[in-house]
Amino acid sequence: MTITTEIKESLEREFNICSKVIRFYKRQIEALEKKYKMNTASFLRKFERGEMGDEQDFFDWYAFHKLLSSWTSTKNAIHPLIK
Repeated sequence: MTITTEIKESLEREFNICSKVIRFYKRQIEALEKKYKMNTASFLRKFERGEMGDEQDFFDWYAFHKLLSSWTSTKNAIHPLIK
């Protein structure tokens, strides 16, 4: 498959967007880890077992983790196409 200049530029823009969004979610997650003195892996285990309660922060943290994973997958898929 040949990637035209326009497609490559579009993919580079998307890659840059992914990078910015990933930084945003990482900062949000780091703030929650600091606030609750717990890493995300521990949080996820407790949250998925129903041990964390119903605070909005916990639902946000869970969503931030899922979104970070999704955006990271997208970025990783784009990266080889724009080398």
